[in-house]
Amino acid sequence: MSQNRGSTKDSIPRPRIQTLSDMIFGLALSIGAATQLDQKPGNLLAIVYSLLSFGFAFLILALVWFRYSRIMSVLPLESGRVVAANMTLLFFVSAEPYLYNLVVNSSYSPPAGQLNSSITTALYALDLGVLMLVLAYFIHELTREERRLVSKEIARSYRLMMYTTIISASLFLLSALPVFWSIVIIPSPVTPLRYFMWCGIWVANMGRRLENWVTGRNAKPVTLSSFGMEGDSMANTHQLLLHCSSLQSGRG
Repeated sequence: MSQNRGSTKDSIPRPRIQTLSDMIFGLALSIGAATQLDQKPGNLLAIVYSLLSFGFAFLILALVWFRYSRIMSVLPLESGRVVAANMTLLFFVSAEPYLYNLVVNSSYSPPAGQLNSSITTALYALDLGVLMLVLAYFIHELTREERRLVSKEIARSYRLMMYTTIISASLFLLSALPVFWSIVIIPSPVTPLRYFMWCGIWVANMGRRLENWVTGRNAKPVTLSSFGMEGDSMANTHQLLLHCSSLQSGRG
């Protein structure tokens, strides 16, 4: 542990990279909200659809930001690969509002000269897929046993997070294939299978939370025996406590 800390003397100062990261994530969320100002829904259904699409984009970025902050509070920026991965993630975070704006301003059957939603949503899915892959790489670096950055108990929770992040990345990347756009699940408003695959990430995260809950319930309760105080040692401790109590009462 001390060796890992000592090797970070040439790494990038953590406060600076955290400030830059927070600024980029904050701007991405703000710009994403600003894109909704150009929308002029014609009915209540269009308003609901617009809010749901923005809520999805907002929650995805917030999820990535939350996990990224947790990981980078422990993972040192001491290697070139970690720094390059960090810059890659921040680049794709910066590109997310632009791609989301393209998705919002495209349509399923556009007139000539306008973007088709099949293209814009595929690009958006690729962007989010890369974000999830980089996040999974950070978690992998954090849980490597030789680095000893976290305890074994916490490493298990992080590995479960890594698996769900890889599943999420796979869903986004696979959904970019044209076949998942051609399959329409809901005809009005037109909702291809691609959108349902995106929602699969919430199922993966719910499964991870359920696993953590079950593991927490089955965890061994903390008792005196957990500290090796069994049998005679517990009896001796009890006698020692009684002796101290008698001495205290005698002084009184």
